[in-house]
Amino acid sequence: MTKSKQIGVIGEAMLELSHQTPTTLALSFAGDTLNFAIYLSRLLQNQAFDIHYITALGQDPYSDQMLQNWQTEGLKTDLIQRKENKLPGLYLIRTDSKGERSFYFYRSNSAARDLFKGDNRVDLSKRLIKMDYLYFSGISLAILDEPSRQYLADILQKAKQSGAKIIFDTNYRASLWINLDSARRTLQTFLKYIDIVLPTFLDDQLVFGDATPEACVQRLFKNGVSEVVVKCGAEPALVATPKQQHRVSSCKVDKIIDTTAAGDSFNSAYFAARLLGFDPFKSCLYGHELAANVITQTGALIPRTKMPNLF
Repeated sequence: MTKSKQIGVIGEAMLELSHQTPTTLALSFAGDTLNFAIYLSRLLQNQAFDIHYITALGQDPYSDQMLQNWQTEGLKTDLIQRKENKLPGLYLIRTDSKGERSFYFYRSNSAARDLFKGDNRVDLSKRLIKMDYLYFSGISLAILDEPSRQYLADILQKAKQSGAKIIFDTNYRASLWINLDSARRTLQTFLKYIDIVLPTFLDDQLVFGDATPEACVQRLFKNGVSEVVVKCGAEPALVATPKQQHRVSSCKVDKIIDTTAAGDSFNSAYFAARLLGFDPFKSCLYGHELAANVITQTGALIPRTKMPNLF
């Protein structure tokens, strides 16, 4: 019997309130790494992969509901920490007529900020070090204090030494950082642990000053990254390995309804395809296909019944 590969996805999950009318809100659960983990679980169902979501939650009914939801989605939740006197973060979304989003966050008491604090962190790190793949984002880093970031860096270093592949999305959110210099220094520090980077060009252009997607790729290669996909919105993505790089056109969409989780869904389909043995360029096409489907529907996570049959 084939042993399942272990994938750890590290980050913050939040309560999402989205406007149905100016005065009516719908509750769901989202967050960049959670979106990635759930889409990845859907795409790899019945495959030999265990997908662990790694975060911290409170001891409240909403946290209980989040756990139940994720288990229904097929995620492994045994590594999720529960923190007393903490709550999940919360955010509200407003979407304009073009599908662009505005976010309003309430996350100062978010339990995920304390993921690498407390009595359980040693046991958690022992499990993470043994993962085959680890995925995290710039938001995963931004919510942590400096000692927690260093603790995560030690985990990544040991996991990489043990043969794990590390996947990262820059996902820069200015409001989560003290300033741009702090973000740049932190992200730069973590690049040495990364194998695959899936940045959005506008993020890396803002943080690192990359003039073009090609310049972004070269900077990342100089830092030891071995595979890069630069997402460029509706424009072709730039897919690059040390031996070759090509632009891969996105899918045409008649009408964009909501761009929430466009990048997260792209990342999940790309990574799923890579895990299933497709080359980076073919995998990018799968990423575009799922993202195109997601942005024609409302919310970060589309219904399972609306998922395209990619593989």
